[in-house]
Amino acid sequence: MNRAVPRVRLVVPTTGRRPYYIRQCLDSIRRQSQPVEIVIVGPTAAASLLESLAMRYRCRFVAERATGLSNAVNQGWEGADADYLGWLGDDDLLAQGAVAVAIEELDRNAAAAMVYGRVRVIDAESNHIYTIRPGRLASWFIKYGQNFVWQPGSLYRRAALGKAGLLDPSLHYAMDYDLHLRLRQQGSLSYVPRLLASYRRHPEALTALNPDPYAERLIVMRRYLGPVARSLEGCWWPAAKYTCRAWGYAQILTGRREKPAPAS
Repeated sequence: MNRAVPRVRLVVPTTGRRPYYIRQCLDSIRRQSQPVEIVIVGPTAAASLLESLAMRYRCRFVAERATGLSNAVNQGWEGADADYLGWLGDDDLLAQGAVAVAIEELDRNAAAAMVYGRVRVIDAESNHIYTIRPGRLASWFIKYGQNFVWQPGSLYRRAALGKAGLLDPSLHYAMDYDLHLRLRQQGSLSYVPRLLASYRRHPEALTALNPDPYAERLIVMRRYLGPVARSLEGCWWPAAKYTCRAWGYAQILTGRREKPAPAS
């Protein structure tokens, strides 16, 4: 394994309530072929567990100063001098070789503000449900409220983040969507047709707790629409919503038939 100075910092925000998942998450990062600087950010109430995990996985634990996922990730990114930054939910997994693939793409494409790829959806027991293959069109759909640029496995250029700004703590569910739209203003969103991560679907997952998946996303979308698109939203939004929803269903149906690749 390459032991060079890490070019990537990944933040793992956690409440400390799912130690089994956290260990799987950290295992998937430590198995990468490229070195990664890991920063665990969590509550002081879970400090004993998280400090022991930090020692075991040779990383750093930082007690959160404020609650919320966005605050935790922003805090974990503070002072970073790595070329590339990202975060991974404590219940998600990186695919084998994901960091190397992401670094290679960002090194190759200097105009890219971030890289994203395919994401496998798994259940609470890590069984494959389906695979999302967003493709290059996802970076166009995202402008119109359709978020197929999934955060797990994505990696951001630190310089682009410095210009776009960090996560918005006022958002509870669409903070990644908002960030990706701002990064889109700084450069391209580069797609690699490779499995980069697994997203775990379970009752306590953030998206499962969202009562209205479109509500906050619409608020964010309207921040970045031009005046013409904003004035005509009532005309194009229903068509965009249902067209992209159909595309999403097709992704799920074909993704269920796809042979699962190793997630970590």
